[in-house]
Order: sequence, then structure tokens, then C-alpha cells
Amino acid sequence: MCGIACYIGNSAEGGLKFAARAQPMLKHRGPDDTGVFNDGSITLLHMRLSILELSELGHQPMASSCGRYQIIFNGEIYNHLELRKKYLPGYAFRGHSDTETIIELFRLKQEKMLNELVGMWAIIIWDKSTKKVFISRDRYGQKPLYTRRLGDGTWLLSSEIKPMLGENEHPAYNATALTEFIALGNYGHLGSHTFFKDVQQFPQGAYAWHSFADSTINHKAYWVLPDIRDTDKVPYDAGVKRKLHDLVVDAVLSQTLSDVPIGITLSGGIDSSIVTGILSTYYDKEINIFTAQSPNSNFDETRYVDAVIKKWNNPRFIVHSKNLDALSVKEDLVKYLKIQEEPFGDPSIIAHGFLMKMAADAGIKVILNGQGADEIFFGYNNMAQALLPGQFKSLQFSKFFGNLKAMKLGKGFMLRALLQSTLPDLENRLRIQSRIKRRGHILPELLEQVDESMINMYSYENLYNVWSESVYGVHLPHLVQYDDRNGMAYSVEGRMPFLDHRIADFVATIRPNEFLKNGLRKFILRDACRQYMPEEVYLRTDKIGFFTPLADSLMRDKDWVMSHFKDEKFVKPEFHKNLVALLMENKLDTPNALHIWRQLSVLLWMLAFSVE
Repeated sequence: MCGIACYIGNSAEGGLKFAARAQPMLKHRGPDDTGVFNDGSITLLHMRLSILELSELGHQPMASSCGRYQIIFNGEIYNHLELRKKYLPGYAFRGHSDTETIIELFRLKQEKMLNELVGMWAIIIWDKSTKKVFISRDRYGQKPLYTRRLGDGTWLLSSEIKPMLGENEHPAYNATALTEFIALGNYGHLGSHTFFKDVQQFPQGAYAWHSFADSTINHKAYWVLPDIRDTDKVPYDAGVKRKLHDLVVDAVLSQTLSDVPIGITLSGGIDSSIVTGILSTYYDKEINIFTAQSPNSNFDETRYVDAVIKKWNNPRFIVHSKNLDALSVKEDLVKYLKIQEEPFGDPSIIAHGFLMKMAADAGIKVILNGQGADEIFFGYNNMAQALLPGQFKSLQFSKFFGNLKAMKLGKGFMLRALLQSTLPDLENRLRIQSRIKRRGHILPELLEQVDESMINMYSYENLYNVWSESVYGVHLPHLVQYDDRNGMAYSVEGRMPFLDHRIADFVATIRPNEFLKNGLRKFILRDACRQYMPEEVYLRTDKIGFFTPLADSLMRDKDWVMSHFKDEKFVKPEFHKNLVALLMENKLDTPNALHIWRQLSVLLWMLAFSVE
């Protein structure tokens, strides 16, 4: 895990200046080593966090054995040793870093190697013969890579946005991203677009060959979320259950590949409990466990965390805990806006940052977590809602209404599920109308700048669309961003076993009727991995995540909040006035607290990055 940056232009001096500017800005991503390569029109910078091959044999930029290619790489390839045996059995490797595996495999297979890689990555390779740069990003976009084209045609690429902004620049904002965030709380769902108007993300699951002369980066997909015809899907039976179990176990254990100690975050939910159980069963080294809770609140998950610890009674467990009541908007928001580089959804991202700092303080460089399972196994409420029409249309009314009742999500959820099952077009229209209505408090002058073509509205009539929306839109993109950014702020590498693409490839082949059973979301995952969690966790129907007391935090720091929130900037005066009154009278509920949070986040982000 590292920080990388690249200059593609016509000035060797300009490239070296860019590298010198980027180096201290990316130091937190790679405090262990620094490397720069310059070849006239190309400059590559690598900041190394040593995880595999701790010696100088892992130094980057790294040249291929033929001398033609130079690579900078951020990420981990968990199957790289197997790839050495398969494709390079006679090659005398100097060390055991995955970087060396990649560059030699690229020498043989070029972009075709991407289909073989299991892991997460942002890769930039310079081909000195063709004077072109090869660029690639992993299937889910776990590792960030931003791009920007300057007015003189120069291209800048970087793991983070800061190095690409001019020293005294006032960058422009993306009005569509601001509006979507302030009105709906959505972010990270606009594909390559960021909150900065002139900064793009290189797409996940894609690669490109690029040169200075190119005015755009023409990328090609090498992997997309698999869409299998219903007639080709298989029922969930004992054989499928066994294979799913084995895939999950292999994904978890493959991600223990490390020359440094590893840890895990444990929330008490299904997913992190499974990862903890698998490690406890098969991993024979110390396991540092990091958890954060809000004691005595309605959302306190301490009892589930304790149940996991009690089930395994593992002497190799070292448990570190954090009280989330210590979270302060006043003390923490600006810091984490600078870390994330963009506004974010709620204080749970700060809570996650606390866990990463705890890991760093404990000397842990690698953290596994349960993130990604909800996206892959239809774990969110809207995804569960999309599963129900299949049961209704196949006349499984007992299962349909049994799931609705067992999930205990209220009459509104039941009504939407019924509408989606019986009148899908109407449900889709109502969802679009609701989206428009929720923009009603935004100032017209901001709404006028919105580019609707950036927004992809998915119809829930097609189950694959719901899956795609979660993976490419409203859920996974911002999740992988905050995980990477928070971890790397403290020089900690985050790993997500459930985002092993082989799991999604297999899940896509299973008939969806068993994904939701007896009100239990992600049923096939629970069932396949039941042995790795206590029964009270297995039977959970609620979904909390890292709950943080947002309304209480805002009211506790209301004087500080008001010092930044006193004037409306994005919303209509009457809407702003009502929020201020609720804050000052200590009557904030969660929905209104989120409205304040979003506007406050944007305002402070603009200040932190001198946005226009």
C-alpha cells in the first residue's frame, strides 16, 4: 500500500517539480521509502508503505528485467505467488514483492494480466519504447487514482487530489455533486466525477494506454459486475453452500498475506463477525481487534462484539475499544474533511478514522474488515426490497409477507415493496418524484448549474440494476474511498475480503430467491458461514454500522457550528432558519441534523481547499 503520482508532459523540469511538491503531501501514504523516475516527458513518484518484501528489493519505481518498463503500484495482489508459479516458473525473482510479479507478468501478457490478478490496485507503467503510459485500477476501485489535465495539455495523476491543485489555486466546484450531496446525502455515485469540477477519477475495473498528445484518457473495461441470465442461474443447495463457504474462507485467508502484523475491525455485525471467526479458526498469529461503540445508546452493539469474543475465547485476541461519545464535530470534522478531500455523509467516517488511529498506535499496518458484503449479498434495505417482487410474482405469498413482517422496517417499507411488486412503473415514478422533491430547499441558482446527464437513475424492476447501483453508485464507491483515505492518513492498509471478485462472480450464478429468508438479509452468506458467528449475531435483523450520535454532537458544539452555519449558502432562507432554530433550541432530530451536517461539511470543505 502506497502513494503514487505521475506527470505526463513536455517538461522534465516540470515533472520533477510536481514530484517534489507531491512527495510531502503523500508522505502519510508511504512513510517507509521514496522513489522518483524521470524520463523527459514522464515523471513517476512512489511513496512506499512496506507490507510485502520489507527490504530494498521492494523499492519503486521498479524496472522490468528487460529494462523497457517502469512501474509504480499502490495495492496488494493476494495471488501473486501463485501467478509466479503459473506464468513465470523459470524466472529468478530477486525478492518476493507483488510489484516484481506484476511488472514481469506485464512483460509477458500486457493488459491481459489484469484478468489474472486477485487484489486491489492502482497501477501506472511507463513503456519507454512506445512512449506511452499504461494505467489500471482494480475491479471495485479500492485503490484511488485521480486524473487532471492542465491548460497546457499536461496530465497529472495521483492517489490523492491535493498534489494536483495549484499552490494558490481556487479550484471550481462540481455543482451536480454539491446538489446531490446537500439534498440527498448521495456522493461518490457520479462515476468519474468528483466534488472538484476539473478533477476526475480513473474508472474502476478499467485500463488505458495514454500519451501526452491524447486530449482524453480512453479507458476500456476489463471486468464488470457479472449479469447472468435467470435461466442459467443455479438453486442454492448444499453444493453451492459449500463452494460459497470455501470462497469466503479463501478470500479472508488470502488477505492475511503480509510481512507485518495484521488486525481487524469488529462492529458486531454479520460481516465483521464472519471475518473474525474465520481468522480465529485458521489464522495462528496474534489478532488485534479494534471496535468503537456508543455505550448505553439504542444503537450500542457492545453485546454483539462481546458475544463474538466470548464464542472464540481466543488467547491470541488483543481487543482495543473506543467510546464514540468522545467524537466532537468541532474537533474532528475539519481534520477528516482534509483527510477525505471531499464532503462525506456522516460522523461514522470519523468513527472509522478513530479505529485506524488506534491501529496505528498499536503498531498495526494491515486491517481486515467486513465491508463490501452488503453490496455483494443484497444487504441494504433497498436491495432487500428489490428481492421481494420475485417472491411475489412467483406466488410465494407466504414467503413475501413473512419476510416483510420479520424485517420490522415499518409500513412505509411494506408499501414500497408492494408497489414495486405490483406496480413497478408507478414505484419508479414515485421514487423519481421524491428525488426531485428533496431538492426543493436548494437555492435555484445552484440547481441551474446541475448537469442531469451525470446522474444515472436505476430502475428497480431489474434486480441486476439494483446490484449495479450499489456497486457502482450509491454504496460502494464512497465506502472504498473513506476506508482507503482514513487508513492511509495513519499509514494503515485496509483490506476487504468480501470484495474478492471471485465471490461476486459466483454469487451472480445463484438464484436470488434465497438471498432473503425469514427476514434475514444476506441469508446465503449467513447460512454458508454460520459456524463463524454466535447465534445472536446470526439472527440479527437490524443494521446499524458504526452509529454516531450526530444530533447530540451538533447540539453540544452548537456555538462552533453556528459560527460557520449562520448564513445560508446553498438552501432557501426559510429552510435554513428552521434548522438554526432547531439547533439553538436543542430539538434536533437525525434527519434535520443530517441537513446541517451536509451543508456544514460543504462549507468547511470549501474553506479547507480554497474552493471558488
